[in-house]
Amino acid sequence: MDRLNTINYSTKTERIYKSVKHPPYYICIRDESLDFKEYPAGEGVNAIHSYPAMFHPRLVRWAIEKYSRKGDLILDPFVGSGVSAVESSISDRKFIGFDINPLALLISRVRTNGLKTGILLRNLSSVLDNFSAVRPSPQNFSNIDFWFSKDRIESLSKLLTLIESLSDNKIQVFYKVVLSETIRVVSLTKPHEFKLTRRQNPCPTPTLEVFKKIALKNIDALSKFYAFRRAKYKPIIQRIDLLKENLPLKDETVSLVVTSPPYGDSQTTVAYGQFSRLPLQWLNLEHTSDKESLGAKPVPIQSDLPSEYLYQALESIQKSDSRRAQQVYSFYRDLFTCMKKVIEKVKFRGYLVFVVGNRTVKGVQLPTDKICSELLHSLGCDHLETRFRLIGNKRMPSKNSPTNIPGEKSATMKYEYVVICRRSA
Repeated sequence: MDRLNTINYSTKTERIYKSVKHPPYYICIRDESLDFKEYPAGEGVNAIHSYPAMFHPRLVRWAIEKYSRKGDLILDPFVGSGVSAVESSISDRKFIGFDINPLALLISRVRTNGLKTGILLRNLSSVLDNFSAVRPSPQNFSNIDFWFSKDRIESLSKLLTLIESLSDNKIQVFYKVVLSETIRVVSLTKPHEFKLTRRQNPCPTPTLEVFKKIALKNIDALSKFYAFRRAKYKPIIQRIDLLKENLPLKDETVSLVVTSPPYGDSQTTVAYGQFSRLPLQWLNLEHTSDKESLGAKPVPIQSDLPSEYLYQALESIQKSDSRRAQQVYSFYRDLFTCMKKVIEKVKFRGYLVFVVGNRTVKGVQLPTDKICSELLHSLGCDHLETRFRLIGNKRMPSKNSPTNIPGEKSATMKYEYVVICRRSA
């Protein structure tokens, strides 16, 4: 294998790397049946609050039905907005999921709580009836005047005060998610951008009207989705920083891991942190997920990762930008750290389904699907096959800015890859 000339390889790390036996062949299949063109990603309760690069519910359902049985425990270590939690719940599977983004956790909990329509409507009436008379608590955070007009600040402050006065915590969480959606609509950010970009033409609709419309939409989504579904198991959704903490699970208890980890560092791929920042500031929650995400803290490149595909890509990237090569390495190093913690929880012969995208850095396409198969293989998993599908329905921008240079954009990924492995050791 070609090595990066600038890396100092110790004898120990080279010996560890060479001891890994890679699979002799790689099965990759184009599966049009997984495109789900006729089904939008945001259907049913998954229409509650947009979220970047959201898992397609039908894909998750396919994986759950194919690789698990009723009563099995499903794990998603990057749960995001809770698609896997919803699908596990309605499929009579136990579920536990983790994420570092507080907004994602709020959305996940709302989508899976199955609150009764009457209770939600009564609380909505209370908020609407008391809106004019309430005295809001003053809100202030960095650049609030840049992103919101004075009347929006006042109206949003009133809504927050009323929501925080609701007696039931689950009801509060529901309406905080409604408020989060409202914030995105009435702010001066561009509505279809995940990164914070100021727009010229603000939303003309009054804040209270926007809030009411979103609340009724979300209540209707919950009502219709759970009308004929009685979940046997309550999903568990927690905030865990996988890079720093261990999973609060017994070893070898998980039957299926189904997850879609970030495609790369948040600075140059999907801006989860920027997408969430304004709502989290309004809700007085931490908005540091970008600083805690995979690859957020670059480290020098070493030869400690068992992936030939990765080092071949790093060599090509380093020819034009050594710093970006280091960032790429750091992302996969962090992903490998998470994988090691996840594998411990999977049963022998249990399945792992990783849905990934092969992004491009400095003109070099990173074969994340193959890199993941090599990393998982080194941890005692057999790669069964990879299927790839169009991601036209996934909530991602059609273009992004991989260089972070203003005006310089590239098309985002067309396909995503479903890497299917089974624990064999």
